[in-house]
Amino acid sequence: MIAKILINTSVKSLNKVYDYKIPDELLDKVQIGKRVEVNFGKSRTDNEEGIIVKIIQDSEYSGKYKLKEIISILDEISYIDEKRLKFAKYISYLYFCNVYDALKLMLPPGTKSKSSSKSINTKQDTIIKLKKSEMEIMQDIESNVITSPKHIRLLRFLFENDYVLQSDITDGLGISSAVINTVIKNGYIEKEKVDKKVDLLNEMQVERTNNLPPTDEQREAIRKINSYIFDEVYKECLLFGVTGSGKTEVYLQVIQSVINQGRKVVVLVPEISLTYQTVTRFISRFGNNIAVLHSKMTVAKRKEEYKRIKKGEVDIVIGARSAIFSPIENIGLVIIDEEHDSSYYSQTTPKYSTKEIARYICKENNAVLLLGSATPEISTFYKAKNGSIELIEMKKRPAGAILPDINLVDMKEERLLGNTSIVSRELKQEILKNIENKEQTMIFLNRRGYTSYLSCMDCSYIFKCPNCDVALTYHKNSDLLLCHYCSHVERNVVECPKCGGNKLSSSSIGTQKLEEELKSIYPNITTLRMDADTTVARDSHQKILDKFKNENIDVLIGTQMISKGHDIENVTLVGVLGVDAMLAINDYTATEKTYSNISQVAGRAGRGKKEGRVYIQTNDVSNYILDSVVNGDYEYFYNKEIEYRKIFSYPPFIDILMFEFVGRNMNEVKIEAQKLHQILQRDRVAEYKVFSPKAPYIQKINNKYRINVVLKTVLSTSTYKNIYSKLEEYNGVKKNNISMTVVKNPLFIS
Repeated sequence: MIAKILINTSVKSLNKVYDYKIPDELLDKVQIGKRVEVNFGKSRTDNEEGIIVKIIQDSEYSGKYKLKEIISILDEISYIDEKRLKFAKYISYLYFCNVYDALKLMLPPGTKSKSSSKSINTKQDTIIKLKKSEMEIMQDIESNVITSPKHIRLLRFLFENDYVLQSDITDGLGISSAVINTVIKNGYIEKEKVDKKVDLLNEMQVERTNNLPPTDEQREAIRKINSYIFDEVYKECLLFGVTGSGKTEVYLQVIQSVINQGRKVVVLVPEISLTYQTVTRFISRFGNNIAVLHSKMTVAKRKEEYKRIKKGEVDIVIGARSAIFSPIENIGLVIIDEEHDSSYYSQTTPKYSTKEIARYICKENNAVLLLGSATPEISTFYKAKNGSIELIEMKKRPAGAILPDINLVDMKEERLLGNTSIVSRELKQEILKNIENKEQTMIFLNRRGYTSYLSCMDCSYIFKCPNCDVALTYHKNSDLLLCHYCSHVERNVVECPKCGGNKLSSSSIGTQKLEEELKSIYPNITTLRMDADTTVARDSHQKILDKFKNENIDVLIGTQMISKGHDIENVTLVGVLGVDAMLAINDYTATEKTYSNISQVAGRAGRGKKEGRVYIQTNDVSNYILDSVVNGDYEYFYNKEIEYRKIFSYPPFIDILMFEFVGRNMNEVKIEAQKLHQILQRDRVAEYKVFSPKAPYIQKINNKYRINVVLKTVLSTSTYKNIYSKLEEYNGVKKNNISMTVVKNPLFIS
């Protein structure tokens, strides 16, 4: 028997299958989709990982070459079948990556390499069950062969139950392990290990809930979505609802419709929103019929969840971006909540769009793709407006709740009046009012750390990372200068290394310094901070939120982590700082991201019965983006933004391919970028426009230099064919020490 194996390699020329003999001792373990270890190269030590993609009786190469044998099987279970192989080829074609890179997306966590192939034991319970028949045992009891009251009590208990958890016997009946072991030794009962049953309701201390009575808008949304679910046809819908309008209740009720049909559901939320509160709403409605997948879980736990999904034990998978690749079958609905969030775009190879992947899966399954957002991505709303996807709107909060009152604060005026603090006078007064009323405040500042950078006032030297083209960020608690790109660390310095001066100045502030400033203004204030520095440990994100809510902490300061998925009734005030810095980013999506971030965090105020207030600090109170936020008018913002996109040829009117070159030698990186640019320009047809090689805003990261070549086109079968032929030509002359990846419709182009 022969296995056709795809080798794990980033080399484009090796993106094909190779034939290997299957040893007799592995015949019963071999299966399509399992990873294997094979020798790939001239040396006996050149072992590589591969995936079996086909099994055949004989090879066309058997008579010509001596085929090597598979060394070992690395997986117990196969998560890849013919359908998924086809899916991987589609991803490979769409995102210009190797097929193996696409297949890795579909493997459970912890199976990225041979070194991690060691199996992780599933958690198991011990059960006790009868070994002899009830009649035999009763005869021994009646004939006084069994005389111990505890033994008899245990056996009679087992008469009434097929099997019982050992822990239930020891805890519930008060019978010790020693007694159980004696009865086992006497041959009446036996132990058996079984996979531990997941009990999310008990584990997360959640009570079951039922459907809430829908509002008129929710009822109409549910009716429309259900009509497509019942027809079992592919349909893409955008649920466009203001923050707090009840989109989650719509999700829950249409999910029930899918389950009633005998089909299954994938629910995707941004990683940042995978909080206890988000997950428990689904668990309270659907109990243990849910598998949860996200990066904060241990590898062992995620593997357990993958096994449950593969065995068909759950109808709903809820998770972050990668959950779209979980081995769930018979999908009837995919929900992408907060569909505008940038975390739905992968930043590692393959650099895919989750929405594009979900679209393919839904088409293959005749399923509904439901996108939800209060601030949809511009490209998504464009499709909804032109009728390519169904637009479903919800403009009101339920139960008469009203949207918060949003105010702009002119920081130019604040400085003219002598206020040098980062916090405006108005916001200070509102925070004090909330403290006195025992109401809570959230303050959004999308910059962690203490200060953004340190500089010398004598010679203007800026303390930069030696590995990256970025300034080091000062963190006061640890008294360290950190690089947020490569994690380089330096002890805080007291003098300039260039001129020896000790007049060091900090520029702009981060969440850490803001927290310090608030404590100096209000000495008795209680604060918490939520950013990348305070949420490193597992569950720290939820612990901070729980503490904020349960202990009625006065102020929660945070980056975009605080902007989504939190529904805390006592939060009545939101402050938004650092808006101008967000708008100044050199990126065509900067305005869209800023509008979304501000709108989302503003939506945290007034979620309960109390009215909410929002104060946005800016140097540009006339900015149309902020005007749109104040008026809660997304369409006004969209109409402005879509015109700019059209004028300057950006998505959704055009597709962008960005070819990223990375290497340790700057000149070599430039040469490689120029090579591809020349090939793309040669015999160029009118269907695409290619731009000269250009360094990004941050040219060096972790001692590797970067150059980009950008191409604009409308991607079609013919343009894909043309570009692939150009890439094949380039791959014939490229240097192996320079890596090149392709990003389709990147979120950031500097």
